Amino acid sequence: MQSLVRALAPIVPLALLGLLVLPSVAQAASPVRSQGNFGIGLGSGYLHSGLSMKYFAGDSHSLQGVIGTYGYDGSLGFSGDYLFEMPTIVGDNSGLELGWAIGAGPAIGLGDNFLALGAHGVVGLEFNIQPVPVDIVLEYKPGIVVYPNVQVDLYNFAGHVRFYPFGWSAK
Repeated sequence: MQSLVRALAPIVPLALLGLLVLPSVAQAASPVRSQGNFGIGLGSGYLHSGLSMKYFAGDSHSLQGVIGTYGYDGSLGFSGDYLFEMPTIVGDNSGLELGWAIGAGPAIGLGDNFLALGAHGVVGLEFNIQPVPVDIVLEYKPGIVVYPNVQVDLYNFAGHVRFYPFGWSAK
């Protein structure tokens, strides 16, 4: 498993480099929280940190995932969230929007002869920046590990910074 993690490790910097060289599309930008938008960047999940992705499946719900390293030994971790996008708290024509979302999802940690399974809730605060299509997210993620040992974690926080490379809805 560690060889798989080592093989995937160069992907994150290359993906971020690719995002930096994309042409600017700010003139065609629509709100980040639009159906069909896809964002990619860095973030943390319930058990790990790494590549963060978010897809707005509708105007009121989205799918979020993080794949990266788990623990301190280079194990692989994944988490996925189904989020209900709540109405915007603050938004104006200046290009800054404050939104929030709630949801839940599974978390998995894989290592050499090791498996961890868990679930978590999510309450997130989203700072969406226009005309540059970026979101900065802070999340409260209480969770429970159910395998190999039951462990409750009520004090878990996560964060994401994602760029929406196309800046417009793909619907």
